[in-house]
Amino acid sequence: MNITSLNPVKAGDSEYSIAEAPIRWIPLAIGLSVVTLLWDLFKLPQLLGFAPYAFGDPGCNLTIFYLVSHGYRPTIDFGYAYGLLGILANQAWFHAVPLKPVGYQAFSIMCQLFVVCAMARIAGVLAFRPTQVVFLFVAIGRAVMPTYFTFAHGMEAVLISSAAAEQARGARGNALALTTAAVFAKPTMGYVYSALLLTLMARDLYRRRISALAPWLERIRPAAVVGLSLCALLGLMYGLAPLWRTVLPLSGMGNYKALRNGFFTAEGSNFWHPAHSNWHYYAGTMIGLWAVATAYLIWGAIPAAWRLWESPAVKSDSIGMRRDEMIVSCVLLHLAFVFFFYANSWSWIYYSWILIVGAAAVPIDKPIHRYALCALVVIAAGTYYALGVDSVSEWNSMSRTPATANLWSSAGARDEWSGVIAAIKGRRAVALHAAGAVEVLYPQFERPVGVYFEPGLMTATEIQREVTRIESADVIVVPNDVAGWGGYTLTPETERALASFKQTERGAYLSVYERR
Repeated sequence: MNITSLNPVKAGDSEYSIAEAPIRWIPLAIGLSVVTLLWDLFKLPQLLGFAPYAFGDPGCNLTIFYLVSHGYRPTIDFGYAYGLLGILANQAWFHAVPLKPVGYQAFSIMCQLFVVCAMARIAGVLAFRPTQVVFLFVAIGRAVMPTYFTFAHGMEAVLISSAAAEQARGARGNALALTTAAVFAKPTMGYVYSALLLTLMARDLYRRRISALAPWLERIRPAAVVGLSLCALLGLMYGLAPLWRTVLPLSGMGNYKALRNGFFTAEGSNFWHPAHSNWHYYAGTMIGLWAVATAYLIWGAIPAAWRLWESPAVKSDSIGMRRDEMIVSCVLLHLAFVFFFYANSWSWIYYSWILIVGAAAVPIDKPIHRYALCALVVIAAGTYYALGVDSVSEWNSMSRTPATANLWSSAGARDEWSGVIAAIKGRRAVALHAAGAVEVLYPQFERPVGVYFEPGLMTATEIQREVTRIESADVIVVPNDVAGWGGYTLTPETERALASFKQTERGAYLSVYERR
């Protein structure tokens, strides 16, 4: 169906044409983007911090580019739990921009703005009212990630949010094509969303009493073309073995199990019930907004689901039905994330936009819903207090210097790192770390041989190459297991190799080992 051919339909108290939506969402997208970029600027010392890129997940993107460019194969030569579409984006991006943290941060911000625009499109198509738009403006800093951990996370966010925008305007076929592509970026939410869209399509055909195969094939054709094309492209570029290993969530499941991840595990509970938490934690951090918004979304989804069930298919083109479908879709996606692939205390940031846009879409025709949404606005505003205090502190205590690759760090971390660099000068130095790109940023270290040295992600080949690096070193540098520095996980093989070294220095952030 051509969406631009629809007649105006009722949206609350006013007439609204879906064909007018592309005009209405653009100013909203610009406004939300400006707010988002200002918030990014406020958090700049954190976004371009030394520790996250040298020894954390953001730095892994530089290491992946280095390894793939030197012939290493994902899932075979180095552990990799995400989709090959992220690696394809990685290679294309860093061939166009410098292989530096600022280059990756530019990609993250680009993805962030795509998600913001998708949210604005949903708001425009579903005719959000002023209070709902205010909620989006206040909560936008909690809805989108300023730095995605990997290219895969950024690509998935863009594809899933774009799919939601297409679904909101009634183009389920386009949405399914986008969720199919998302499976090749990160094989989690793309599967769940695709299954949901297929169910909605089947329901629509059943309600219309359509049993012929042709209408069904017409709806899934875009997704089939996208899926087959990506299979052919990624299989040709990276091989069939890496393709099937990454298009199925097997590596991720193994990693989650090894790290004991999950919403109800000790790792996940650090988000919703950390040790020594009190009411200040629930009122001044994301958990307060997250919990109340989840309850509000479920509250709004129950009557929305009932209306969808009762409504005839001929009314499925109305804004009301599309709004109800979006609310129900958001709550199902949100709950699937919580129960099936939530990882640790920071995992809420992956799909926070789904919760925020779903809550914003709940109708506010009744006073009780308007009051509840206004309360959400207040709660959302309160979650910025701790972030604001931390950001002001970082601007006051951190700075950029050449010693830290022009990344932000505290004076203590900078001095300690400068001392390490001086100590390894002229010696064969190896950095052992769970993640990061210290070897890419500092040529003084031996080149990287893997990406994630963590349980469930390490391959046998990776471990053996790590042992070889250790055995060839004169001095070894290891980040301590402190906030933001990642630490290092020993295996029996690496522990035996390190036995010929002794610790000669242990600072607040780093430890140095020299051969006995």
